[in-house]
Amino acid sequence: MRSPLGSAKAEGVLQLIQLSKQFGSKVLFENVSAQIAARSRIALVGPNGAGKSTMIKMLLGHEGCDSGDVTRASHLSIGHLAQELPKFEARTILEEVMRLDGRRERLQNAKKDLEDDFAESHEAASDSEKLERYGRILEELESLDEWTLESRARQVLSGMGFSEADFSRGLSEFSGGWLMRVALARVLLAAPDLLILDEPTNHLDLESLLWLENFLQRWRGAFLLVSHDRGFLNRMVTEVWELDARRLTVYRGDIDSYATQKAERMAVLTAQYEGQQARIAEIEDFVRRFGAKATKARQAQSRLKELDRMERIEMPEDRSQVRFRFPPAPHGGREVVTIQNAGLAFGEKKLYRNINWVLQRGSRVVIAGVNGAGKTSLLRLLSGAYQPTEGVLRHGHEIKVGYYAQIQAESLDLSRTVLQELEAVAPDMPISRVRALAGAFLFTGDAVDKKCAVLSGGEKARVALAKLLLSPANFLVLDEPTNHLDMESKQVLLEALQDFDGTLVLVSHDREFVAPLVDTVLEIIPKAGGSEIIPQIGSWDDYLERKQKELSEREARLSSLPGASGGASSKSTPLQQAPQTAAPKGPSNNQKKAWEKEREKSEADIAKLEGRQAELSGLLSDPTVYADKTRAMALMHEQRELEEKLLKLMDRWEELCGLLG
Repeated sequence: MRSPLGSAKAEGVLQLIQLSKQFGSKVLFENVSAQIAARSRIALVGPNGAGKSTMIKMLLGHEGCDSGDVTRASHLSIGHLAQELPKFEARTILEEVMRLDGRRERLQNAKKDLEDDFAESHEAASDSEKLERYGRILEELESLDEWTLESRARQVLSGMGFSEADFSRGLSEFSGGWLMRVALARVLLAAPDLLILDEPTNHLDLESLLWLENFLQRWRGAFLLVSHDRGFLNRMVTEVWELDARRLTVYRGDIDSYATQKAERMAVLTAQYEGQQARIAEIEDFVRRFGAKATKARQAQSRLKELDRMERIEMPEDRSQVRFRFPPAPHGGREVVTIQNAGLAFGEKKLYRNINWVLQRGSRVVIAGVNGAGKTSLLRLLSGAYQPTEGVLRHGHEIKVGYYAQIQAESLDLSRTVLQELEAVAPDMPISRVRALAGAFLFTGDAVDKKCAVLSGGEKARVALAKLLLSPANFLVLDEPTNHLDMESKQVLLEALQDFDGTLVLVSHDREFVAPLVDTVLEIIPKAGGSEIIPQIGSWDDYLERKQKELSEREARLSSLPGASGGASSKSTPLQQAPQTAAPKGPSNNQKKAWEKEREKSEADIAKLEGRQAELSGLLSDPTVYADKTRAMALMHEQRELEEKLLKLMDRWEELCGLLG
């Protein structure tokens, strides 16, 4: 017999059944159904406002539905990374990550309280209820792999880009981007059955992103991702949930496959819609012409009934997309930037030393390096926002810089409206042209009068890009320009930069965005006395390949350390057990026979329950079942009870297997 371990969840750890949700008059989705299996790899996509955030809240149990149901496997654990920074208390980053979601701390406190009771009172030590509770606590702590938790926490934090010295530093010493990495590390270390990660790559550098991909590829549980990084999703997912036009459509395959399937589906839907509209027009024309004539009245009524019976095909909303091109680059000098023996320091901290580099006209450069190495500071140097504290940096003849800051609040006056912010860049341009440009970036009508302070991250990014177009540049300096852009806007920006005829230097963790744009990789190598900046030999793809190889070698070294674990498993087994003071006496032959008999009965019971589970899964996957709500709810209730019985039987079966060797 195959091991039943995990089979209780094989049919689905979480199911959405005919879900509907609306806020006021706005309907987000109607009668949507889907299933997350034990090893699902899902991307949740859809336009802004389609209800992705609400859907995630419903999966987590934080938001109710207007109708339908969300069913979860018994004891299902879910780990969630939100886009918002969580609140942290005064701890070191290692302590915070090892807290997991607070569960370990609660279990340890409960264990200590019971041990204190046992030590103080003989009655407590013989209290069967307390002993049973103590046993359950020990089992839960064991399921957290308590023996190797610290070594695994160190591995995950190292993967997130933290150094050994960082582990004992307080959380208050780190910026928001680094704290988001702590939050991600905590979720990953908890090893839940289902991961829900909302934009997990936003604050990662290339090395950490590669590590996260390797980690998720080994993940034994399920995960659902929301991300605008197409390359990341292509590597990670095998299923795409698209939430749009009040429907949830499930596509099999990665993001590229989804795009192809959607285009094919839209072509078929468009043809059906046009055919239906032609038929509707034909019927309405017939009724208009002959409805009043006695000889044709019956036919007219018949066709009106046909119209009433017709299920109207709805086309998804035609959404506008950002559209723009960079203006021709003004002519400038051959040497765009010349740097000689330059350095940059902030107080006693020396960021760079001895930089010597000449940037030639027409170059297209990506600056790479770990977070904290100083990529943004180097961009500010190149743009002229910073001046070197030693050495020389000068721009060439007639060089006009266009700088896009990673944090848009740095480049926008938040007290201005969108229109005022654009007018300030080009005060002599006719207002009609400024409005037209705003419209190209989807700011139309009253949207141009919104204050920059209330704009979303994506809207601020669009304003910053529009400003670049209002002041023609021949040297673009871009810091993470894709961070807040959706996939469609990102593609438009990529095409515009490919057509740009000036010089380009950028920082971006989006590999697919960078690949077609650059011809040179400049890597920042952190050093104690000031980082070095080294031009790399080879293409961007060569650089990525080298980084992947370095990551594999580092992980191989880490995994060879005592107590190390791969980290991507859920519910793994402790590698080291507490030392035994004395070898316990083995069980008698009669005891072994009793265990063997119990195991055989467990296997028979498990097989029987799994058979019924398959029947229930087949019934619940039939949409007609939900016409009878009472029956559907009864089947779902039976399914939940059956899952609980199976889990208990499997736990006991595993225990018996361990006892019998």
